[in-house]
Amino acid sequence: MLRGREPTVADMALHAVMDDLRLSRTTTSGFSPAFTFQSTALPPRFVIAGKTVPNAVVMLRSTLICCDMELRHLRYFMAVGEELSFTRAAERLHIAQPPLSQQIKQLEEELGVTLLQRGARPLRLTDAGEVLLQRSRTILADLDAAMAETRRTGRGQTGKLSVGFAGSAMYVFLPDVINGFREACPNVELNLHEMLACEVAQALQERKIDVGFARPQLPPLDRVAQKLILEEPYLAALPKRHRLAGRSSIALRELVDEPFVLYPSTPGPSVTELFTSACRESGFVPRVAQEARHLQTVVGLVAAGVGVSLVPQAAADGQRRRGVTFVPLSPPVPMAPLTVVWREEDISPALREFLAVTDAERKKLASHVGTICTASEK
Repeated sequence: MLRGREPTVADMALHAVMDDLRLSRTTTSGFSPAFTFQSTALPPRFVIAGKTVPNAVVMLRSTLICCDMELRHLRYFMAVGEELSFTRAAERLHIAQPPLSQQIKQLEEELGVTLLQRGARPLRLTDAGEVLLQRSRTILADLDAAMAETRRTGRGQTGKLSVGFAGSAMYVFLPDVINGFREACPNVELNLHEMLACEVAQALQERKIDVGFARPQLPPLDRVAQKLILEEPYLAALPKRHRLAGRSSIALRELVDEPFVLYPSTPGPSVTELFTSACRESGFVPRVAQEARHLQTVVGLVAAGVGVSLVPQAAADGQRRRGVTFVPLSPPVPMAPLTVVWREEDISPALREFLAVTDAERKKLASHVGTICTASEK
């Protein structure tokens, strides 16, 4: 390894490459010396010092156990090999010619091979030099790409992010967040998963998602941060020919005898639990005629006359369809909170950027004058 200092990731990448270079000297007629090269196909990526580095498609294996070679040796050799002139290569590298010649000579001594036919005019590469030039181009290009990718990942510009969300969030807030994040981090792979609130909590704790948008609000969870994004009123979703469909508003207690289409009842917080609690405060327990996991299905079943339901206002605006009427509820109106949740100790650069975009969109929403009651600034 390098003497006098700790090796960098780039150093270790180079030494891994050169350790993968096997030069076995042979003697064949017409060549002195001649070489045979044994190459080994490796996986498309390998890990050095905890960093994932793209691998050249094929790398050479070296018999050298210890090598004082540095990246500059390959860069210097590549310049000489491409220019076929020490003078032009030195000008290209912005260094004097004597040190460049010395570095190439040192490289040959390290490898134990001759890379250049110095007596030829113009300068020519040996067979070994041709191979090293070809491999150097690939190695240095891959290493440069690896370093650039590492920097982008560190800034949150690459990587993966898994997001769990309540389906109704797609009608009021989440599309703007997704669009803003894709513009800020176009190279981050975004995986989206529609979930119930209890599923968001479980997936977050099991590390299946990195961040979630839950409705209703989750109870306090260990090492999980939660921030209220907005609250919006629920509207009554009624079949178009329902007796109350023509009203400007209705009280929740007027639905006492109606069959309800609700989300599945699950342990922990759920929209059904929120609905049931609101109905109890109005003096009745809702009679569930049908359960459905997705908002579109709930609205479709209401249109089919299966029952009535409650729908967040923004979702109602996005679900206008034949056969359904959305009617505002008179006070006290049940509210639909939407929260963003994430693991406090597990904030990657990509997640940090996602949360920043989320907060920016929340502030934009709060500044708009409308019927949605947004969360107060804290």
